[in-house]
Amino acid sequence: MDYYNKLLVQKLESLHEDVFWQGAASIDQIDTLEQELKLELSKSFRTFLEILGGGGIVDEEISGIENNNVSLKTGGTVLRDTLECRKLFSLPDYLAVIYYKDQEVVWCLDTSKRNNEECPVVAFDVFSKEISNKIANNFDAFFKEYLELRTAM
Repeated sequence: MDYYNKLLVQKLESLHEDVFWQGAASIDQIDTLEQELKLELSKSFRTFLEILGGGGIVDEEISGIENNNVSLKTGGTVLRDTLECRKLFSLPDYLAVIYYKDQEVVWCLDTSKRNNEECPVVAFDVFSKEISNKIANNFDAFFKEYLELRTAM
């Protein structure tokens, strides 16, 4: 996570009482997540998991690894959200869910479009069961926009 995003995280925390981070995830737990999902996450998303673990503003959280335990399959974890979307919506195996809201909004890392160590963030349409559009070129750009939208005053 770059310095600018760190500053935005601090600003978000100062502006909103309802900010929740899942806690830093170890490299071992992130590696286990990749093994469970049978895919390789982007470098920027792995860094996000290492520093914050997931989370954000309550009811708008980015999926992560809760309490440094990838086996927890509570709502808001990448493992649970991805497995549920695979089961319910035939989510392709190369997508990892990073944002899941009300069984309607599904945003994912598209690991099939890897460019160096990064991959785009895409929207998956649960009705047509296909990618509907690209949201950001990589997770860092997605997270920057997530933070900017929630700290603009």
